Amino acid sequence: LSRDAVAADAATGETLWIYRYDEGERGRRAVRNPNRGLAYWTDGHGDERILLITPGYRLIALNAKDGQPIQGFAKNGIYDLTEGLNRDVVKPGEIGSSSPAIIIHDTVVVGAALLSGTAPPSKRNVPAYIRGFDVRTGKLLWTFHTIPRPGEPGNETWENGSWEYTGNTGAWAPISGDEELGYVYIPVETPTGDFYG
Repeated sequence: LSRDAVAADAATGETLWIYRYDEGERGRRAVRNPNRGLAYWTDGHGDERILLITPGYRLIALNAKDGQPIQGFAKNGIYDLTEGLNRDVVKPGEIGSSSPAIIIHDTVVVGAALLSGTAPPSKRNVPAYIRGFDVRTGKLLWTFHTIPRPGEPGNETWENGSWEYTGNTGAWAPISGDEELGYVYIPVETPTGDFYG
């Protein structure tokens, strides 16, 4: 993460900074470049955080006051969202996000986006799970498998073991939630094979 001075505040004379996270090849090959925003959280007692998903599919927690990564969050303020997707290798440009995370109570909820509107080269792709992380520590709290794994409701409907290799089923549009009920509402896209063949 680097920062550059961009201007001075006319009223206070304070230097204004812009922060940049260079993801290299992973960022250049992002599956979705648009980002619809970021999330803000505070404990109401001085801890204020900005949470964003990078083009290369990382969740970053920044101190809202100085823009620095929160050192107690995941690994130096960054969680690699390509981990935990039940694939040995997730290549750059396979999965990303086009919508911001949301925060329900103290849980950061993250969706995913994959290539859209094209015939995929294979019926196999990365699954786009929905995950919840502790806003303070970055610890993974839960995973909702949009393609159910064995033992989960609906897995039997994925015939001939197709649950094992099918991907997509992401939530690229904004997710919403109900804090009172503790529910998250997920607009799920189609599986990988929608245009395959």
